[in-house]
Amino acid sequence: MSNSDRLPDYPLNSDLVKRLKSALDARDEERVSRLICAEVRPVDAVIEVANDDWMKDPSAQLPPSVLVGLWTLEYKRELTTPRRTVQALLNHGSPSVWPDAFPKVLKTCAPAPTVIETLFNSYPQLRVSESWQEVIPEEVFLTHQTFYRSFFALARAPRCLQHLCRGAIRKLLGKKCFHLVPLLPLPTSLQNYLLLEPEGVLH
Repeated sequence: MSNSDRLPDYPLNSDLVKRLKSALDARDEERVSRLICAEVRPVDAVIEVANDDWMKDPSAQLPPSVLVGLWTLEYKRELTTPRRTVQALLNHGSPSVWPDAFPKVLKTCAPAPTVIETLFNSYPQLRVSESWQEVIPEEVFLTHQTFYRSFFALARAPRCLQHLCRGAIRKLLGKKCFHLVPLLPLPTSLQNYLLLEPEGVLH
């Protein structure tokens, strides 16, 4: 069975999904993060969250599902939770998407560049192919032109030293990034950088 065919560890009728759905409906990002980070085991679990309202609205901007590693969320439009969820999982030790699968994730998540940025920055180094631009709809590229120009510029240049240092520190801290980074004697802006807070561009 492939990762994408894997049955959810937490199906729709499970207690955790019901509580997660309640938190999503209330737009309570803190409770969503707490549920996922404290109760979901293992870190690469598949969580199934259906949303009938979303499915009834074909004009919604976000795709009906986002595949990140081995877990899937079907989420409500206008919620920023998907990026925060990705960020929280990565900061708690969830493995990054398999590099060869990144174009598929890029295609699925193109309208949500903060998700792409968070995922991409979880790799110390990942080679960008200019051919990946073909999977991004033209209107999405134009809407998020600043980000995608910086993204594809990396096809011709290596990542900056600051990013490579971030990768080395995150590797050293491992699954304890979320807990240990705030203890480092660093300005908040650098702590946020280490914890993959999006900046809107890639360097």
